[in-house]
Amino acid sequence: MKKHSKQQGFTLIELMIVIAIIGILAAVALPIYQDFIARSQVAEGMATASAIKSSITEYNDSMGALPPTNQFDAADSGRYTDTATHDGNGVITVTLHNAAPVNSKVRNFTFTLTPTQVAPGDPITDWTCATAGDAKFLPSGCQ
Repeated sequence: MKKHSKQQGFTLIELMIVIAIIGILAAVALPIYQDFIARSQVAEGMATASAIKSSITEYNDSMGALPPTNQFDAADSGRYTDTATHDGNGVITVTLHNAAPVNSKVRNFTFTLTPTQVAPGDPITDWTCATAGDAKFLPSGCQ
C-alpha cells in the first residue's frame, strides 16, 4: 500500500513576510550605502589634496615661506574631483564635479585644508579640514 506524503513548502503568508523583511532591510541599507559611496568619492579629492599638502610642506621647510598661489595645483582633475588649488596662505580648496558620476549628495562639494604654523616661516605642524557642506562626507581623519 502506498503512503501519501504530505506536500511540503511555504505558505503564501510566509513568503510575503520574507519579502517584507527584505524590503525593510533594503530601505535601511540603501541610504547607508549611498553615504558610503559619497564618502569614497570625497576621499579621491582628499588624495589629490594630499599631494598638494606634501608639496606645500616641503616648499615651506626648504624656503621658509609658503609657496605662491597656485604653484602646486593639481594638473588634471580626477574622476570625481574637479579642482584642487591652493592660495598664498597654503589653504588648499578641493571641489568635486557637479555632474555624474559624482553622487548627488556631494556634487559640487567643496572642502578646505588649512596649514597650522606657530609663526610664518615656521614648520607646518598640522592641517585643519573644513567644509560648508555636510561634514559627515569628509574622511574620518578630517571630521
